[in-house]
Amino acid sequence: MNDHIYGSKNITMCPDGKYRWVYELDMYKSSVIIKEVWRAMLIAGVIVLAFLFVINIMDNDLMEALEFVVQAAAVLFGIFLVLSIIGYLVFAFIIGGKYCVVFEMDEAGVNHKQHEKHVKKSQLIGAITTLAGAARGSLNMVGTGVLAAARTSMYTDFDAVKELEILPKQHLIRLNETLSRNQVYAADEDFAFVADYIIARCRNAKVKG
Repeated sequence: MNDHIYGSKNITMCPDGKYRWVYELDMYKSSVIIKEVWRAMLIAGVIVLAFLFVINIMDNDLMEALEFVVQAAAVLFGIFLVLSIIGYLVFAFIIGGKYCVVFEMDEAGVNHKQHEKHVKKSQLIGAITTLAGAARGSLNMVGTGVLAAARTSMYTDFDAVKELEILPKQHLIRLNETLSRNQVYAADEDFAFVADYIIARCRNAKVKG
């Protein structure tokens, strides 16, 4: 059960006990997503370079192996940088420059749902309003259907979170698990509520920020 019911023009409590809201991120102005891409590529690159170092040191001395890895790193990360920027811009163009997400949050966890570009922010807000206002009947089904039509989603159980990063200037809360991390966004006027709600329920997490 919720300790209290919060409501704003952005966040709605629905009959199923979940808070829902829509957040639209401008991909041309925000660096959050491209930084996540670079982070993933950096991890992949380090793994590849470590493998090359192990293979190379079997046939060469330490300094030669290190020199080879440094040269390979320069080439590899140069390629990764160019491809990531091009890929990011192409992806941003395809989805209209807006990363539109619906968040569903209750006592147990939070779900991050990205929607196709043809599903507009106004449609998603309307679906949440419909879901909140319709107790039964076809309207309820319409609202649920639009909200369920996500292209990708990521659910985080609050009990599994190991670390929280609270970044109010970016409107962002990162929920870091052992092998994955979710990103929750909220508008300025709702950020404190969402952050406090999550912090209170991530009992095993260290809080940063």
